[in-house]
Amino acid sequence: MTGPFLPHVPLTTRRLVLRQPTFDDVPRLARLAGDKDVARMLAVVPHPYTEAHASAFIGDVLASNLTGDSLALAVARAKEPHALVGFVSFSRQDDTATIGWWFGKPFWGKGFATEAVRAMIALAFRDPEIQRLEAGAFADNPASLRVQEKLGFRRTGESVKASAARGADVPHVDMILTREDHEAAAPH
Repeated sequence: MTGPFLPHVPLTTRRLVLRQPTFDDVPRLARLAGDKDVARMLAVVPHPYTEAHASAFIGDVLASNLTGDSLALAVARAKEPHALVGFVSFSRQDDTATIGWWFGKPFWGKGFATEAVRAMIALAFRDPEIQRLEAGAFADNPASLRVQEKLGFRRTGESVKASAARGADVPHVDMILTREDHEAAAPH
């Protein structure tokens, strides 16, 4: 059995390929996600982040991508489709999906997050049952919040979330994108 989103994978954008991850991604995943500046912006990534962590993560992703309630894709540049630069994912519960992403530090500030997340939003909303996407970022991650605002997300409040890399609870900005808002903003 395969999840309903896998037939649409890989996704391609102008500069990127969003593909099913493989265990060949483990060394690069460990190196990029293991950068302290990356790990501290993520809730569940510890620091240090080892190849054992990365291997377990890839195994979990491959298994859960088959269920249909979540999808996590490796992001690579189209010119180097086997060289992971980040991850984008969503997990669905009822009519809501939570979307998240991260990119290795060498790939920050290049518009890759906006491009990859835009493609993932379009894929998520192919499921007619999904009515809203939730996202957010730690309050000290303005770059991620700008990406979300560019893509039509709006702030719904603030919360506190645990950060494994920081070993602390961290202020978090909560965001939402409704299907209605997404469709209203789409070019006709």
